[in-house]
Amino acid sequence: MNFISDPPAWLERFRPDDAQYADAYENTPAELRALLKTAIAFAFHRWKPDRGETTEETRSLRAGFVRKESSRPASWVLAMAGEGFASPARLLAALIPAVIAGTPRVFLLSPTPFAPAVATALELAGLEDSFVLADERAADLYEDLRASSTDGRVVAFPGSDGSLSPAQKDMLHRAVLDGVPVHRDAAAPKLLCLYPSQTTAPLSAEDVKARLRWLHPDAVLLDEASMDARAAFAPEGATLPPSAPMTFGPGMEACWMSLNPEFFRTRTLSAFLLQENPS
Repeated sequence: MNFISDPPAWLERFRPDDAQYADAYENTPAELRALLKTAIAFAFHRWKPDRGETTEETRSLRAGFVRKESSRPASWVLAMAGEGFASPARLLAALIPAVIAGTPRVFLLSPTPFAPAVATALELAGLEDSFVLADERAADLYEDLRASSTDGRVVAFPGSDGSLSPAQKDMLHRAVLDGVPVHRDAAAPKLLCLYPSQTTAPLSAEDVKARLRWLHPDAVLLDEASMDARAAFAPEGATLPPSAPMTFGPGMEACWMSLNPEFFRTRTLSAFLLQENPS
């Protein structure tokens, strides 16, 4: 299996200066950095870490079959951020599973400089292959990666208006035609806040909403239950709506459910009839 050891040489000139990430990190309040750290830790708690390449062979005399099943991490991930994308929570939810799956290189491209919240998330997650690259050049990187290995993944994060550029859409379409698994982030999620407006507790509704606006700047914040709410945020003991697919408590506002490590792993199966031993 071919893995990417280093980015193509031409790509390096599009890597932002490290100072941009350091400044974003230092200028992010400690409590917001803590939310991102919790989201990363929870992802590693939820899923087993990288198991590398595994193979299991089973021979069944009774059934008459022999099979071999293998699982390995994808060779690369190419993620594209639309102009103005600024959700660190959804970025981590989609890309940390690639790290857990053992994918050796995760590339994130944006046509404009990364939002400070996204830069902070990249810094905390140790995702070092991020580049400010015109959409047209993204296609060149895709071709380079495909030339090294066809076993990759493509992830897209629509911009602040919920859309991708024409060039990004073209590349997604090309990936689908090439048989590369593709994921597109769902923008503008509806989020339900179930904290009281006035409380003596550590967090009020306005505290939580301020956190959510930083974590999901494009979100629609709800005060009442809705069938299309993507997630609910509530203190322990609150009455939860049955329709929300995700509920997160205090300090876990940056957690999100998007991709899982299995998306970033490739499974193969070999199966044969078990031959009887000649008498």
